[in-house]
Amino acid sequence: MTTRSHATSARAIALLLLLTAPRTATAQTPAPVPVTRADLGKAYLRLDRVVAGLTLDDTTRARVNRAFDGSTLSFFGGRFAAAVGTIDSLTVALSGVPLPPTPPAGARLVNGRAPSVARAALLTRLERLDATGPLAQAIVSAQARAGLLVDVPSLERGAEFLSDPVRLSAELRREVTALERGKNPYAFHAGDLWRSFRGANNAVIPYRIVADAAVATSKTPVPVLFVFHGAGADENIFIDAYGAGIAATMARSERVLLVSPSTTAFGASSDNLDVLLAQLRVEYNVDTTRVYVLGHSMGAGLSARLAVQRPKVIAAAVCLAGGSVVKVDGAPPVLFVGAELDPIIPASRVKLAAGGTPTGVYQELANEGHTLMVGNGIRAAFPWLLQRRR
Repeated sequence: MTTRSHATSARAIALLLLLTAPRTATAQTPAPVPVTRADLGKAYLRLDRVVAGLTLDDTTRARVNRAFDGSTLSFFGGRFAAAVGTIDSLTVALSGVPLPPTPPAGARLVNGRAPSVARAALLTRLERLDATGPLAQAIVSAQARAGLLVDVPSLERGAEFLSDPVRLSAELRREVTALERGKNPYAFHAGDLWRSFRGANNAVIPYRIVADAAVATSKTPVPVLFVFHGAGADENIFIDAYGAGIAATMARSERVLLVSPSTTAFGASSDNLDVLLAQLRVEYNVDTTRVYVLGHSMGAGLSARLAVQRPKVIAAAVCLAGGSVVKVDGAPPVLFVGAELDPIIPASRVKLAAGGTPTGVYQELANEGHTLMVGNGIRAAFPWLLQRRR
């Protein structure tokens, strides 16, 4: 997507005015079409990529954010079809092109057979391994990854409908073979990987991890950044969206190990930070003086809570469109970023949390709303975080 001119922005404004105008229901109005989380996710990804590729003037950016936050409120209110309709209308208005037709679903086959056949074979091999020894967490990851090889993917679970069974099966065969030889296939792994770990209370918690090749092989300790998504999202959103994956892009360029857990599961206990960090230290050369947390909305609340509960571990925290007061001995510095147009967690609330935090700093993003602010929030957060260490 190339940068658009102000003429394009003017056209977008006109279209957005039509989008946001009140609509009168008629007898011919079709009944809402049931939509799934997969439909919502795909619609958001399309819009996110379009917005990330445009240079919007202030008026257009404000209108886009207000309209998108309206779709977010529809989502939280259970009006999923309305949310998708608004998001898709925004995408068409901004891009100037109609949405591409949905391609027919292809057959999910691995070597000509159903994915569940490959899954059963892999899980049988994994069951023969010692799941209590030093490879215990690696085995948990392999088992969870094998669990994604389903014949019919759940349309509510992102990791299932986003995964490619052929590629995943090939990767898993190599990973299981390494485990059978007593090696951890995830140690010093370069790239982007969906994994899981066994945390507090025996919970298996999914996460995405991104490690540039320079990070994976670094002889110098590297910083690690945990990012926590908001309500309704999952562990994939920081990697695939929120500014077209700007967090992953910046992590690669700045040589940061990026870890994106499932916020709800991870936030059940602060011990999960200790457990996952210990595993990361086994697999990478982690700089324990540069452990950072960043969260959006619900994830901002978790970031603030971890800063209170683990002040000796966390070097700095960032709260985007959310968060709470951080007040504890030895508290790390905390950057609070509010969005001027946010109707869900108003900027005034974020500013109040920053004001009550002795180590708090506040920034506000003009013409931004609750969700689309995350891309620019990440851009502001990275240089601020990397200047700090315990």
